[in-house]
Amino acid sequence: MKRILTILAVAGLALGVQAQQYSNYIGLNLGGGLNTMTFKPANGTQSLGLGFDGGLHYAHFFNEHIGLGFGVHYTYANSYALYNFSEVTSGLTHADNPNIHYNLTTRFNNWKERQTVGIVGIPVEFFYRAALSEKWNFIGGLGVQFDLPVHGNYSAVDGDYTTTGVFPALGPYVVSDMPEHGFSTYSAAHDAKIDNLSNVVVSVVADAGVRYDLGNHWGLYLGVYGGYGVTDMLGSKKDDIMLVINSTDPTQLDYHGTYGSNEISSLHLLRAGVKVGIDLGWNCRDRKAERLAAEEAERLARQKAIDDSIANEQRLAAEKAAREKAEADRIAAEKAAAAEKAAREKAEAERAAAERAAAAEKAAREKAEAEAAAIEKAARERAEAERLAIAKIKAEAQQKLEAIGATVYFANAGTEAKFDEKTDAAIHAICAAMKADNTLKVTVFGHTDNTGSLQANMKYGQKRAEALKAYMVKLGAPAENINCESRGPNEPVADNSTEDGRAKNRRATVELK
Repeated sequence: MKRILTILAVAGLALGVQAQQYSNYIGLNLGGGLNTMTFKPANGTQSLGLGFDGGLHYAHFFNEHIGLGFGVHYTYANSYALYNFSEVTSGLTHADNPNIHYNLTTRFNNWKERQTVGIVGIPVEFFYRAALSEKWNFIGGLGVQFDLPVHGNYSAVDGDYTTTGVFPALGPYVVSDMPEHGFSTYSAAHDAKIDNLSNVVVSVVADAGVRYDLGNHWGLYLGVYGGYGVTDMLGSKKDDIMLVINSTDPTQLDYHGTYGSNEISSLHLLRAGVKVGIDLGWNCRDRKAERLAAEEAERLARQKAIDDSIANEQRLAAEKAAREKAEADRIAAEKAAAAEKAAREKAEAERAAAERAAAAEKAAREKAEAEAAAIEKAARERAEAERLAIAKIKAEAQQKLEAIGATVYFANAGTEAKFDEKTDAAIHAICAAMKADNTLKVTVFGHTDNTGSLQANMKYGQKRAEALKAYMVKLGAPAENINCESRGPNEPVADNSTEDGRAKNRRATVELK
């Protein structure tokens, strides 16, 4: 397809050189402005870019105004995308320990990507031209252009991305800032080739401007241009994420970019700008044309003398018609004055009726406003009563928590809580307050004695915190407002060298925010 369109363009330009002077011209133009691509990223925002456009064109005019033309153009287009989101790759293994799987999260931070595309286009347009003065002419075109993307590239120009890992076998702990294992922050230093653009894109194009005649053969053009790709610029849609990490070595990656990933589903060209050009062969003149122009001027002079005689006769007839019309206008004016008087009387009657209707409407509006004020006052009083009730519940919960605490204890190596009467009362009070006010949040801390390994104690501390959370959810507290944290053996309240001290350290506590 590219070869065929190129042959057509070269053939058209060759024909233009050999064409007749009066109905053909060939030119060169260069322009710049908003030459870009439009798309909608799934996880980012797009901004448009600038570029330039230039090429050769040829046009053949069938008469004084209408013509058909085509040519060959090159467009350099840019666009940008900004990302702040995370991608997750699951089930990876590391070269140092291939038996342990982990999930890798890649977080893009103000990651700005530039997309650059070069396009060869074959425009086919219908033209309209008209003379504005002896030297100035207007010309405008509308048509389609067959665009052939010839190269494209991604460039990461700003921002960074951070990689972190979670090893499910070790719990929900996030591993970060370990560059020797691929968990670190990396700057924008990625370039990649765009390899999934369509072979041919069809665009609607238009341009308009003025041409100044520089002489018998040359002209200067100044104008504006625009175009939009009506067909999708993507040759194939991609399902990959933007940054694919090597499954065994996180420091190795394959950057797919915006167009080569699942970020977008369609891509369209957009062009708008100004251009200048120079052309050959539009307003060519010779002696024969000047002779024909003189003969036409003489014919027009004879015709003008005839037209002047006819115009004098028409003037006399028009004066008579004007006198007759003036008399008719006088009679019509008298009738209009009578009709105006009747209209004023009718308007006065309608005004009185409108005043009576306005008074009735005002009374109805004042009644409605009084009823609305009463309803609003009752609503405010109900809202204040509800606010005071919720505040009372929250205050009672805080007082009980400060007076008796909210600490439950667990058997050795156990996750089943033991409640005394005061602790259970405090827990019930906290849950009642959370049910009444869904903005109230708590943190449950799980603690252990120092028996066993740190990893096992952190695990037991988490389970004890979650056991107390489950009990509170059962009492009606919103689960999403309860955060669980394990402190393990790190915050003892008693001596771990005695059984009584270790029993006091196996506990879970509630902190009201």
